[in-house]
Amino acid sequence: MTGSLVRRLEERLRGALPESGPARVMAAGNLFAWAIILGTVTYVVGPMWARPDAIGSHDWDVMESSRYLVAKTIRQFHQFPFWNPYSCGGHTGWGAIESGTVVMSPWLPFYLAMSLPHAMRVEILGSTLVSALGAWMLAGRFTRSPAARAFVVVVFAVNGRWALQIAAGHAWHLAYAWTPWALYFFDRAVGAEQAAGAPRRRDFVLAAAALALMVTTGGIYPLPQTVFALGAYGLLLAFAMRSLRPIVAGLTIGALAFGLAAPKLLPVIDVVRHHPRLVDSTETVDVESFVRMLTSRDQFMDSRPADVGPWGWHEWGMYLGPGVVAAVTLGCLAGRGIRTSPLKWAGLLLLVLGLGAFHPYAPWPLLHRLPVFRSQHVPSRWMYPALLLVATVTAAAAERALRGAGPRRGRIEVAMIPVVALLAADLASVAQEPMLFAFANHLPRVVESTGPFRTEVHMPPEIDYHLDWAPHSLPAEMANIGTIDCATFPPLNTVLPDTSGLAPALGAKGREDPGYRGEVWLSDGVGQASIARWTPNEVTVRVTGAEAGEHLVLNQNWDAGWSANAEPATSWHDAVAAPLRGPEATVVFKYRPRLWYLGLATFLATAGAVGWAYGRERMARLRRVAA
Repeated sequence: MTGSLVRRLEERLRGALPESGPARVMAAGNLFAWAIILGTVTYVVGPMWARPDAIGSHDWDVMESSRYLVAKTIRQFHQFPFWNPYSCGGHTGWGAIESGTVVMSPWLPFYLAMSLPHAMRVEILGSTLVSALGAWMLAGRFTRSPAARAFVVVVFAVNGRWALQIAAGHAWHLAYAWTPWALYFFDRAVGAEQAAGAPRRRDFVLAAAALALMVTTGGIYPLPQTVFALGAYGLLLAFAMRSLRPIVAGLTIGALAFGLAAPKLLPVIDVVRHHPRLVDSTETVDVESFVRMLTSRDQFMDSRPADVGPWGWHEWGMYLGPGVVAAVTLGCLAGRGIRTSPLKWAGLLLLVLGLGAFHPYAPWPLLHRLPVFRSQHVPSRWMYPALLLVATVTAAAAERALRGAGPRRGRIEVAMIPVVALLAADLASVAQEPMLFAFANHLPRVVESTGPFRTEVHMPPEIDYHLDWAPHSLPAEMANIGTIDCATFPPLNTVLPDTSGLAPALGAKGREDPGYRGEVWLSDGVGQASIARWTPNEVTVRVTGAEAGEHLVLNQNWDAGWSANAEPATSWHDAVAAPLRGPEATVVFKYRPRLWYLGLATFLATAGAVGWAYGRERMARLRRVAA
């Protein structure tokens, strides 16, 4: 029996091995291509593991505190992370696009099972691999060449800009990992060329799922840029095909994505509607600076190899190297085809957007007038998704040339692998530099607590851990302390005050503030109020000796999602309050984002419709087989 099992395994192995010479070349090429990809990724992210218990600086505190809040709320309070009581005097956690970004993501189990530093590294590495595989799949829609596909992957997944953004703590940049997947499934759903594969209904759902994940993982810039890229590619493809199919596909995917992302997206829209974040964006990039951004090997956070705008070099640098720049330039000049040309012009449009406000009627100033984009700045961020599109066009141009090579294709494929390896090595050697210092801070030396909660104006100095451009939040969360100074929620950001010197709608008070009256208090000062049970989303308060009609005030910023004993809470000078009907009372303050239930219902309806359609299609397929 053992001999027959071995024979069967040998037969299957022989059947799986390529038989022809060209097939063996392609199989070997795929192995070498992935060796280059994994080697590049490992080299660039390797410094993260030098100090596996360290955390990041600059903007990392905001991202780390958001992730820590999710784990703490779920593990220790057994609640969904709706509210953040620790920052700015309290603000919505679920309704802020950059908060709660690991809840509806593949990385939640790691944050629940691991320490914060270790889980962060899993998220960064995992997102990078997702990005690499997505770029590989997208490139595979335009070329069979392993070297050309590897070129797209290493150029996009871990270039100099990726490393600078991670070093700066822009964890939202990880949401770009879903951009190639959205483009891949959209291209499949359209089915512009039969040779590239017939469209499948599930491609619509998978493209929508990629966009929805960009919502739930906090893609504040990746999401609108990806949607714009899909729209530009779809419109140009519709003209090339002389068909409305790409437009219909895009609208269908958009509707499905809205439904799948609704539990997060609707609360975010509600917050943005009440607290619009409008920013100027007059940054521009001249030709010399553009060339330096792509070719200067000086890629540290505090570098300034080009005369660019007010932001740090992490917002401008995107080292590719002269070889990659030359290859992409030639690829764009040579790239053509029913799908390649639309992709090229869409990529070039994104690139021109990345040059910023070089003219009043340039693409970026015009686009910046529209909703969503009015809240964005630093247009150089458009260059990252632009690079994915033009690198894919370069792979398509390479495929066109290889097809014309005839029987010489195999030898050319073999020669291309070391060229791509050299380009990857050059890119990785520079991209690694910012990562050497990205995670160099110790975790705050704070005893983690769920004990009595209190609010301070500033972070207590004995638990703060380093100086940076903005107040910190992570140590306070760990110690179960709230702070007024914060940078976690733009509408209440005390670093960017309004003309009065205070952030708007700041009703909570810290203990150093003369107006502080406790974490719960009575408006008229008659009677006593004490916290019987405290959790981030729910606070139970006991009241004795009060006067009917006075207000019980909770020392948290007011939000329309707060309720008191299942009735809407009121705003008392921008703090959460509830009127009392008698001298004795037990009041339960509870927070749920105002559009949470509508978002959840929309998600369930969308998922149900997708499941129903899948079941119906499967039954029809079974009936055809039976017939």
